Amino acid sequence: MLKFLSSPKGLSSITGVFSLSLGTILLGVIIAFVFADNRINNGVADNIYKIETLFNLPNGEQVNSSQAPAALIPALSSLNDIKRLGIAHREIINVLHNTTEIKEAQVYALNGAAFNMLSLSSNGISAVENNQVYLSHTFARQLTNNPASLIGQTLKLGQLGRFKIAQVLELDKSLSIKPDLMIAFASTFEPVIQSQYGNWYDTHVHLFVELENHTSLNLEQIVLENAPQIPGAPFTPSSFIHLSKRPISQLHYDLSLPDELGTTFAKSSLYLIYGVCGFSFLLGCIGFLSAVSSIQISHLERIKTLLSIGGSYGQIALSALLDNKLSLLVASVLSLSVFYFGMQFLSAEFPLLTILGTTHMWLISACMLLLLVLTYIAIISLVIRKIVITQDNQAISRSAGLSTMWMTQLTIVMQTLITTMVMFVAVSVTYELLSAKQADYGYDISRTHYAKLDGHNDRLPTRIRDNINTNHGRVSEVSSWRPFDKSANYISVSTAQQKLDEQLTPVHYFFAGPSIAQVLALEVLSSNQTTLALNKINHDDGKTRVIVTQAFSKLFDNIQVEQLINHQFYADFGAGLTDVEIVQVVSNFYLGKVKADFDPIMIVLDDTKTNTLLVNHKRPTNLMPQLSLTPSEQALDAEFSDLSKIVFYLLLVVILNIVLIAMNTIANSLVDVERHSDSLHIMKQLGADLTATFSFIFKKNVYLYITSSFVGILLGYITLYQQLIPLDHMQFSFYHYSLSLFVVATLIAFIISLNFGVISKKYLSE
Repeated sequence: MLKFLSSPKGLSSITGVFSLSLGTILLGVIIAFVFADNRINNGVADNIYKIETLFNLPNGEQVNSSQAPAALIPALSSLNDIKRLGIAHREIINVLHNTTEIKEAQVYALNGAAFNMLSLSSNGISAVENNQVYLSHTFARQLTNNPASLIGQTLKLGQLGRFKIAQVLELDKSLSIKPDLMIAFASTFEPVIQSQYGNWYDTHVHLFVELENHTSLNLEQIVLENAPQIPGAPFTPSSFIHLSKRPISQLHYDLSLPDELGTTFAKSSLYLIYGVCGFSFLLGCIGFLSAVSSIQISHLERIKTLLSIGGSYGQIALSALLDNKLSLLVASVLSLSVFYFGMQFLSAEFPLLTILGTTHMWLISACMLLLLVLTYIAIISLVIRKIVITQDNQAISRSAGLSTMWMTQLTIVMQTLITTMVMFVAVSVTYELLSAKQADYGYDISRTHYAKLDGHNDRLPTRIRDNINTNHGRVSEVSSWRPFDKSANYISVSTAQQKLDEQLTPVHYFFAGPSIAQVLALEVLSSNQTTLALNKINHDDGKTRVIVTQAFSKLFDNIQVEQLINHQFYADFGAGLTDVEIVQVVSNFYLGKVKADFDPIMIVLDDTKTNTLLVNHKRPTNLMPQLSLTPSEQALDAEFSDLSKIVFYLLLVVILNIVLIAMNTIANSLVDVERHSDSLHIMKQLGADLTATFSFIFKKNVYLYITSSFVGILLGYITLYQQLIPLDHMQFSFYHYSLSLFVVATLIAFIISLNFGVISKKYLSE
């Protein structure tokens, strides 16, 4: 066995099989994701679109939303080019059935057109009637093991009231939109929405349009003709609101919209999968090319003999194919076996793949086998043809071995270039994912848990917090918005010298308890840091007390931090214009690695409106049995769930490629030693030492490794710096690049050392 592995032919056979198998497996993964991606929502009409919005805020910031202004409804309804207009409103509501409460269920309120346009059930459904509700089969199983028995019973949907269960639906698996419950839009939200038809700025719903005969739709013209100009506003509606339409079949893409419908997979993650698997398939082909080159070069004497007795290229190629038929069989069995086994894990990690049926798997297997055989035949035929052509240009007594050295060198360059490029990207992305947990929350994230305040306890965050502190010690000092929440609140703030309709200054804000500044470790900047005790906030005088960050002052002509507390501001939080009293000015805090587009600058001190309780404790499980406490790290991981999984598999592929490149390095080194065996024997007889021998054989390969790795590093850097891969919320710095460079340099040093070890072994054995 050791003798077999120490020969170029034996080692090359093994590396060739593994290289081709790995490439084929990853090619199958690409095909599987392509099939799954194309199958989702492929049954809906291709002339149905989702209307989405981009707001250009006066401060220069852009806010993307998958919702559209409710005022668009009458404007779109009057157009002849629109066949149907679908309206959907999504709410996260607690559902009560008898004594069973399901928290945070997705309730969709749909009009009749939306029910038909979304094709939620493969069996077809009609629009639900008022005060009735449809349940998905998955949600119904949370209530009972016999979903059919629920029909006719009632559910309480939060504050919406009681609804009678009309049907339990088996939702179409190929759809990305999978609501838990469906109710009628008309009886629940339409009266409120209709009252806001003149408001293009605050009230939004999900809108779908079906066009007549694939006509175009000029959305910008609709805004220009219908949206009213706010008196005194420093912008026009057409400059503030931009609408776009997206095919409904594309709704399963995650475009980082906080209110998006139907998201099942991140588009950036899908592209990353295609890139990694594509590069790995190419690397597998290169590895197989390297292995075939090594094997056929070791057969030069036989090829030369066959040519001398009149053998043709076809005969020699057929002989080479038959000699490698066992490697083709092994590669086929290995590829399909590992692919089917690996798909079990991938389907569990990526629900997108669960919609693939048996027919798809057979089709993927057929594609893999076909491409494997074609690649196998093409590479062997290419190598044999080049050797034959090279040998034809030589005298019969001379060997073409040295003339075919370029094939081995080419594979060295391509293997090293691709591996270093993928590794450079993988190391930076992995480090960014791991270091994201160090984002500046100001508290120990590993000890912090949060509890969502829902249902019966959503108005008592202060009492819950005080109960925990009384019974278990002061483990928590605040109830607050959690910094991983994708939702964002905006409000317009004006000074005492301005009217609200004269200058709209959007401000990010969230509600919190009075100790939020201490819990988030925010630095107080004002010398007279407070005008009243924060733990004795009085809401009876009608004023709204807030803490602002340093960025707040930049919105109002750079008011000095010391003067912010003395200024008077106004804002409307939904109950009319109220005084905003700034009681503390703190430092800015950074949430960019978690939510790059939402750095809050105003904290409203009101415990009764908070929706999350932060608990700092090593063992919080027994603090409040009625609350579901979740580790903050887990919430952060959820932000990068798809990307984290993909990077894990990416690293696994990179490790396998490193193993294969190491094995190919050994094989190439043995081929070089065998090529130069006569010269090495003469050098040794003349007294050449190991260093001289290594320099003679490897000096050209050293330049190849260094040059190709440099090009790979450069391509990896360009990929990250130019954001050629759409990695959401990823920011790369000099430290990321330095770490990637160090890992790549270590790999190249390992390859050179491996070559030296192989040549030393061969030198000493001779």
